[in-house]
Amino acid sequence: MARPSSLSAPASELVLKVLRKAKEPMTAYTLLEKLKKSGINSAPIIYRALETLMQEGSAHKIKELGAYVACDCTQDHHHALSVLTVCGDCKEVEELHDHAVIHQLENLRKQGVRLQHHAVIELPITCNACAA
Repeated sequence: MARPSSLSAPASELVLKVLRKAKEPMTAYTLLEKLKKSGINSAPIIYRALETLMQEGSAHKIKELGAYVACDCTQDHHHALSVLTVCGDCKEVEELHDHAVIHQLENLRKQGVRLQHHAVIELPITCNACAA
């Protein structure tokens, strides 16, 4: 991805760095606010960077929240889908790492189901902290 000459790194790298440090999912406009100091001053740059990261599988969009998180999968990053839990109360998001479940879902292809590239499944839950 081409970058404006004022940026110290490609926009996708800067966005991913902020997402990885974030304690919660971030909207594109929250990312824009965080990255203005880095020279990113328009939403289209953020959205292009997010699109690149999602294509790579490095970030996930949580449609329920209209926000994004960095993929935190470190072992098997070659799976075609991710499973995220989203707490309906506090909006906490966690990525499931049960690769047996993920690979079982990927096997839907054998039944003729066509998964989108880097598909994301969102499971609405109540987290343990909110359930207490």
